[in-house]
Amino acid sequence: MFQGFDNKAFLFLKNLKNNNSREWFAENKSMYENALREPSKLLLNEIDQLFIKHRLPYEANPKKSLFRINRDTRFSKDKTPYKTNVGITFPVHRKQDHLVHATKTEKPGMYLHIEPGACFIAGGLYMPDGQQLKSIRERIESDWTILHEIQQQSAFKKEFPKGLLGEKLKTMPRGFDPEHPGKEYLRMKQFIVMESISDSAVKSNLLIKALLAKATAMSSLIMFLDEAITD
Repeated sequence: MFQGFDNKAFLFLKNLKNNNSREWFAENKSMYENALREPSKLLLNEIDQLFIKHRLPYEANPKKSLFRINRDTRFSKDKTPYKTNVGITFPVHRKQDHLVHATKTEKPGMYLHIEPGACFIAGGLYMPDGQQLKSIRERIESDWTILHEIQQQSAFKKEFPKGLLGEKLKTMPRGFDPEHPGKEYLRMKQFIVMESISDSAVKSNLLIKALLAKATAMSSLIMFLDEAITD
C-alpha cells in the first residue's frame, strides 16, 4: 500500500538541486530509485484501481505516467542534466486511443508535481496544439455555458476555488464573434485547474485522497476537453 513519499524523497530532491551533475546522480541513483521511483509506482498502481472503482476517466500507468527525471537540454540554455522535481501524469483514458488523431499530441488529464515547498495537483490541457485549440473553441462557440456550469459544480468549487485558469489572447481569435457571450472562454489558450498541496500531505496517504478528490472534481472538465478534441 502507498503510504506517501518519505523524507528521503524530499532530501534527495533538495540535494539534487545543489548537486545537479551526472556524477552526483550516479552515486545517489539508488536513493532516487528507492525513495521516488518505487513509491511512484505504488502510487500509480493504487490510484489506477481507484479510477476503475469510481469510474473516473483517467489511466495511471507506471511505464508511461512517470516523467523522466533527465532534462532535455538540446534547445535550452540551462544545461543541468536533471529536473529537480518529480512529475506524474494521469491522462484521460480512451478505449480506442489508436484511432484518435490527438494521441500524438497532449491529452487532457491530471498532473502531480512533487518539489520541496512547491507541490501541486493540476489538470486540464496545458499546451493544446492549433487543431485542438480550434476544436475546443468551436465547441465553446456552440455552447459556452458548459464550462460555466462545470465551474458551478460544488465539488469543483471546493477543490478548485480559483476556477479555470490559463493564458488568454488579448483580443478575440480570428473568425469568432467579438460579442459572443462566451468570449472570455474563447480567448483562452490554456484550460487549467491547479491547487497547491503541502509537503506533509505528499509524505502521507493523504495524497491518495487528495488526488481522488481532485480527479473527481475535474472529471467533467477533462471529458469536455477530450470530447471537443476527439469528436
